[in-house]
Amino acid sequence: MRFNKLTGALLAGAIAVTGAFEGYRQISYQDVGGVWTACYGETLGIKQGDRFTKAQCEAMLASSLNKHNTPLENIPQQLPPNVHLASLDLAYNIGTGAFKRSTMYRYLLNADYPPACNEITKWRFVAGKDCAIRRNRCYGIVKRRNVVQQLCMGSININEALVQIGQMPLDKEIVEAMNATQ
Repeated sequence: MRFNKLTGALLAGAIAVTGAFEGYRQISYQDVGGVWTACYGETLGIKQGDRFTKAQCEAMLASSLNKHNTPLENIPQQLPPNVHLASLDLAYNIGTGAFKRSTMYRYLLNADYPPACNEITKWRFVAGKDCAIRRNRCYGIVKRRNVVQQLCMGSININEALVQIGQMPLDKEIVEAMNATQ
């Protein structure tokens, strides 16, 4: 049996959290690492001057989340929803290659969730810059990692995470459905 599929309420939660962190831009731009990016943090095939509709961006985000969820489907047990969402957000942000090589992933494979969650804040570097140093102009990564770690540890729920990043909470039914996947 394969665990940790990204469907229904969990996909809605991932779209809400990761989409909010990534932000939405219809016209391509260079991110803090100098990578051409558009929509909700999409980088694959993006080049200078690209433009996308809202529908195209939403479809790319759902597709990319499913692709970045692949390493989580190889974990031999069902992840708690909060751990799944946090892990997926990190995989989306750093890429599946880096995620699969991470200490966090090794902890997840062994169902050792607290140490896995504690690895999140270690991913604070962008293009060789320590984002904890504010003059490096990438402190948003540090904020993101802190919120995602809290979500992973269960210190906050998905709606509290969304409120912390200035987003509207999800409907009660979506949150209940997501928690029922456990």
